[in-house]
Amino acid sequence: HSFPKVETLNHGFRMTLTNRNVLALCPKNGNRDKIRKAVAAGNFKVSFISALSEVNAAVTDFKPSIFVHDWTAADESQSRQFHFTASRTSTFFSLTRIVVVPEINPQILAFASDAQIDRVLTLASAALNLGGELDMIAASKESNKELRELLAEVRNDAANYDQEEVDSKVEEAFKKYPFDQRVQLEFGNLKLRKEDLDRAQTMAEEIIRKDSSNLRAMNLLSRVKMKQGDFDQAVEILKGADALSPSNPERLIMIGDAFYGKGDLDEALSFYEQAKTTNDDMADEANRNIGKVKLQQGLLEDALELFKESASEEEAAGYFNNAAVMAIKKGELGQAVKLYDTALRALKTNKLRPVVLNNLALAHRRLGEIDMAEKILKKVLRLDSQNEKAQQQIEAIQKLRKVKKAG
Repeated sequence: HSFPKVETLNHGFRMTLTNRNVLALCPKNGNRDKIRKAVAAGNFKVSFISALSEVNAAVTDFKPSIFVHDWTAADESQSRQFHFTASRTSTFFSLTRIVVVPEINPQILAFASDAQIDRVLTLASAALNLGGELDMIAASKESNKELRELLAEVRNDAANYDQEEVDSKVEEAFKKYPFDQRVQLEFGNLKLRKEDLDRAQTMAEEIIRKDSSNLRAMNLLSRVKMKQGDFDQAVEILKGADALSPSNPERLIMIGDAFYGKGDLDEALSFYEQAKTTNDDMADEANRNIGKVKLQQGLLEDALELFKESASEEEAAGYFNNAAVMAIKKGELGQAVKLYDTALRALKTNKLRPVVLNNLALAHRRLGEIDMAEKILKKVLRLDSQNEKAQQQIEAIQKLRKVKKAG
């Protein structure tokens, strides 16, 4: 990508130039002059872009520390989805995001909290004091550099993600910054992962008492309620959050999860579909959840196609295998056989095939279909000649035959 046009403001910098780069999304015939003059007051270097599609390339090329988004520059729904995505993307963790709006209302403040936007300013206040705001932000970033870096590490979505390492960093952050709400939220989520539901709930409720529009704390509290089996309360909390800041795809999936927990599959499906159509980045997660609903409804072919699109072979086969185990517990052996057969179709390699085949053979044995079970177990041994479970099942079948013959 080529560099966007850079308009340099040469007034001498109180900090390094790199730390004072501002990327501003603003229409060419819009408020650029006002933003340019306001930024100049803070001695920043500014680069203007005109569309959300240009942001990623501009961030890579210009390496700004601050992103100013004139809310009138793009469709509101697209802008919302951009910031929701940015809030969970490592590229943007170190980038301070400022939104400039025509007027501030409770809805925009709730959205800013939801999408972890650092500042919301009206155009009038930005025109007068944006330079000063940027200067304070730059100074704050320097003084809070350690905390920002620690939070960035905690939220890192890299492929080499290590949960134990992340948890250790959260514990470290909470010891150093116990009163920072961002750290409190991460700590609350850690406690939720560790099944310390009382501590997680206390942390969420404390944050909400101090900031009733902190939607991420509401998300945490709803997850606690779901873990406690209180799905009605979880739905109530999440719908309240959604009313303040609609169309957050992660929360739409959470609402779907709450309805799924209640056993209301139609409502769950509705919210999973909304999440899928709202944000392409959430399509895989939404499809996995839609697949779970279809599986629960007995629509195995639909579920299989959805899992093939959105899950690894291990995950896809696991959904059907686990459903088969539950079917066996209910005494539904015929359904279990269908589920195991579908699990096999979800597999692309032979890595997990022996496990599912062993389970399928056991289901046939319980149905009294010994010959079929033995045939399946021979397949297992062709794939893994040392497979102990298959050998044990074959031995059990041979003993049964001897008993029957003797009888």
